[in-house]
Amino acid sequence: MIKLQIILPMYFPHILVISMAAYFGAIEKAPFTAIMLLTEMIETVQQVLPMIIVTFVAYYILDILGGKPIYEDLRLQMNYHKNIDK
Repeated sequence: MIKLQIILPMYFPHILVISMAAYFGAIEKAPFTAIMLLTEMIETVQQVLPMIIVTFVAYYILDILGGKPIYEDLRLQMNYHKNIDK
């Protein structure tokens, strides 16, 4: 979008932080945790509202698609492999 001049290059860090919060909030199914961690990492509350909106959109899209939290899925895979090895 920067190369197509749809957005200005100065907004790239903001998009990056907001995207990180959305990704983490969706894969972990913990949107508040993602927002708090990213807010703490960047040490400003400037992007909190966009982070909230985008994180909850990502969370609900994953929920609609039937996604599971990543650590729960990994735990289930580990238990499956332990049962096979026995």
